[in-house]
Amino acid sequence: MIDDPILERVKAIVTRIAGPTRTPTYIGGDTPLGEGGLWLDSLDLFEAILACEEGFGVQIDAEANATAEALHTVQGLADLIRATRPGGSA
Repeated sequence: MIDDPILERVKAIVTRIAGPTRTPTYIGGDTPLGEGGLWLDSLDLFEAILACEEGFGVQIDAEANATAEALHTVQGLADLIRATRPGGSA
């Protein structure tokens, strides 16, 4: 298993937002943020984006970057964070 600190931090953020009743036993990169995974609604996703912006020191352009595809899975959100960081890395 490859150590991915960005993915781990994103998992911690979305798990906190989802809370214990909506958090599956296992969360991986392919876990959906919405239905069938963490069950985050649009307000929860907005909160997750804000928390990621603050936690990673990035600014996500909602129109250009926050597409439905990027916000579909935990890995998609982690990749979005990675792409918006200076140099695009952890």
